[in-house]
Amino acid sequence: MKKIALLLLLFVAFQASAQEFHFIPKIGLNFANMTNSDGASMKAGLNIGVAGEVMMTNNFAIEPGIYYSMQGFKVKESGTTAKLKNDYLNIPILLKGYVYEGFNLFAGPQLGFKVSSKVKASDSGTSVSTDVLSDWFKTFDFSLVVGAGYQTSMGLLFSLSYNVGLTNTLNKDNIASTIPGVSSSDIDGKSRNGVLQFNVGWRF
Repeated sequence: MKKIALLLLLFVAFQASAQEFHFIPKIGLNFANMTNSDGASMKAGLNIGVAGEVMMTNNFAIEPGIYYSMQGFKVKESGTTAKLKNDYLNIPILLKGYVYEGFNLFAGPQLGFKVSSKVKASDSGTSVSTDVLSDWFKTFDFSLVVGAGYQTSMGLLFSLSYNVGLTNTLNKDNIASTIPGVSSSDIDGKSRNGVLQFNVGWRF
């Protein structure tokens, strides 16, 4: 909550010194995966949230935001489908440049806070969902966002971005505590988030 309060203070500070401020609600589609997940493929999900575009010059802006993002991965084998559903509250702070009319490029860091973690498996019409592995994944994630977008003159916008995970999502101590005879030093694997996002929004 302290980080969210700081973000709101930054909104106010930037708005006070900026030429323009725009409020941008967004919704979009995620295609998420995690590195070093054998046999895994991208899992579809949603992201929804709001950003504030602070115009520092006519062509340069800072865009902080806050989004609920459905991430994880999917594994399908021999008629059985299993999905890891890790949902995050993501707070990106993007540097955004308008390169030609409404076309823009953006990049910046993103803080992620895990809000839920479940594994859902289905086979022959029967499905089971559990959060028993929730503690295997860390509550904090840090990533880099890069992307491009187009802003129409009427307010409608489109964007395509990729979130590159920079931190290991696995909590080795918690994993080891659930496996008899295994210590955290025995677990060598690392796994990072990767999320391709297609978004639409409206710039007020």
